[in-house]
Amino acid sequence: MKMAFDDETPALTVGEIVAADIRTAEVFKRLGIDFCCNGKRTLVEACGRANLPIETVVEALHKLPAEARRSSEKFDEWELGFLADYVLTVHHGYLYDNLPLIEELVLKVAAKHGDRYPKLHLVQQAYVALKADLLSHLQKEEIALFPIIKELAAAKGNPAIAGAGRPLSIKAPIDCMEHEHQDAGLLLFQLRELTDEYSPPADACNSHRLMLAKLAELEADLMQHIHLENNILFPKALAFGN
Repeated sequence: MKMAFDDETPALTVGEIVAADIRTAEVFKRLGIDFCCNGKRTLVEACGRANLPIETVVEALHKLPAEARRSSEKFDEWELGFLADYVLTVHHGYLYDNLPLIEELVLKVAAKHGDRYPKLHLVQQAYVALKADLLSHLQKEEIALFPIIKELAAAKGNPAIAGAGRPLSIKAPIDCMEHEHQDAGLLLFQLRELTDEYSPPADACNSHRLMLAKLAELEADLMQHIHLENNILFPKALAFGN
């Protein structure tokens, strides 16, 4: 169902708004409102953090076209196990494929142009830390959390499965993953600031431009990835576990 914006909208969390209509993510991104790592903030709180009048943001949301969302955008309506598989296949797969390539570019550009653009060395430091954190994070999700989520999905309505094996407790690992999402968000923010929002200098070489384009792509994918987990997958899993 399409999100309806009314007098109750300011009290909704940013994550709830984006979960109900993924198109609102573009509005929040344009206005500098974090809808993924800090999606649990109410719209009022998020506007305060971004120093934006609530009326400005609600007006921007109202301007979204009235057409229904495409079926591919209705993540909140997907079955728990299917959504978990989507995150693993699409977003984890993207990171495994792209993190090494981006690191090669970051190291190459910093080595060649770091003297002219000293911030490139800081970009390298932030990216290397982000890559290490993400790879460790993915392993924790794949080994500890996602198998439990898949068990919960399989056990729904099946007492024989639900009562067998290890206890299906997921709050602690979800809390841990959400905390690590915040850490990743801080590193993404650093990369965006250090690169002037991924804008290449006028004399940037092709490798420099490609590095910035890939960093921007990485940010977009991670924002979608973290949004799906924090605002849709994890709440669904917690509801299944109760």
